[in-house]
Amino acid sequence: MSTQPNPTAHGDADIADEHGHGHSIAAWAGVAVCLLGFLILSLAIVFPSWTWGIVGGVVILASLVVAAGLAKAGYGVKGADGKPVGAGRPKR
Repeated sequence: MSTQPNPTAHGDADIADEHGHGHSIAAWAGVAVCLLGFLILSLAIVFPSWTWGIVGGVVILASLVVAAGLAKAGYGVKGADGKPVGAGRPKR
């Protein structure tokens, strides 16, 4: 007897298309800029420097601005019209 859930229990929509799960240009760009900030901050700890520590912190905060700006421009999980990006794609 199989105890696996029915694969069609959620209908024809992909779960990734339905929820987005953060797979967007805005999310990836925000993470990339944040990682760069953490790299700068970690180098400021290894080679003690207040200046580079502050620069790393500013870059980390800038990653939030980058992600929010790209999301507002329509590159987020929701498009510029406010609808989920994957909602209008044809079924596979």
